[in-house]
Amino acid sequence: MTSVAGTSTTKEGCWPNLLIVGAAKSGTTTLHYALARHPEVFMSYKKEPGYFTWPDEPLQFINNGRLITKPRFLVNRKEDYLKLFAEGCSRRYRGESSTTYLFFYEKTIANIRRLHPEPDAIRILMILRHPVERAFSQYMHKVRDGAEPLTFEQALEQESWRRTHNWHFDYRYVERGFYYPQVKAYLDHFPHVLVLLYDDLRNDTAATLRTVQRFLNIKIMELTYEQELNVSGRPRLMALNWLLKQPNKLKSLAGALIPPAWRRRLRLRLQSLVYRHNLEREVINPETRKKLLDMYAPDIEQLQKLLGRDLSAWLR
Repeated sequence: MTSVAGTSTTKEGCWPNLLIVGAAKSGTTTLHYALARHPEVFMSYKKEPGYFTWPDEPLQFINNGRLITKPRFLVNRKEDYLKLFAEGCSRRYRGESSTTYLFFYEKTIANIRRLHPEPDAIRILMILRHPVERAFSQYMHKVRDGAEPLTFEQALEQESWRRTHNWHFDYRYVERGFYYPQVKAYLDHFPHVLVLLYDDLRNDTAATLRTVQRFLNIKIMELTYEQELNVSGRPRLMALNWLLKQPNKLKSLAGALIPPAWRRRLRLRLQSLVYRHNLEREVINPETRKKLLDMYAPDIEQLQKLLGRDLSAWLR
């Protein structure tokens, strides 16, 4: 085994040494594609492979009442996972983003340390969002994709039942926001971890990305994204959203003719354009917000002590 700039290269292939681990709906998409613009960094074309959460395990989830046996993004075979980084073997960093890594932290951390040839060389990035806002944004994400027929309040009542009946983890709106044990586990098990806040990325994207580049010890460059990515909301015309998501022959033909990097940028720009004009933002019910905030308060207080950051705004 050889190591180039802390990156593990084995006979099997090149492993990543940069992981963006979540949380979901907290800016991981923006962070992923911004870093992909840096010449020293290669980010996988497939986002959310989740390999270290389910390596060589069957992938079966219920999505809106339907059994899904081949989730669109997840990669559970090592040979397929390592192919994601083949083009970036010469880069200083090869990375991927999987929000499952934060939520399913116990098994993910165990699998990273068991399977990765150099786990202590990995740089871990995580980004956290106000847990109530994150939960509602995740709910609106499922509404956007036509996969959530219930109101937010009804969905919260069904969350425990859905978990018991193996519904997709994206339906666990509230459970995913208890950050303290998730973050602490990564800080305890890895020497190179940077924790960011969604508010910082949103309010000063350039400064936050400079912080990330300093953490990675790479050249400081302007990497800001011009548009918000992967936004949530209620579609005015669901057909437009379905057109973006569903495979068709025209999209397949265009994809075969366009290089992957350009294909990715084109898809992101088209997606952002459609979402910006086709989605209507909704606001959480104030009573529901207070109920959830009371539930999250002890976890937030523990988290701010762990990080040494003032999170009092989250508690108001």
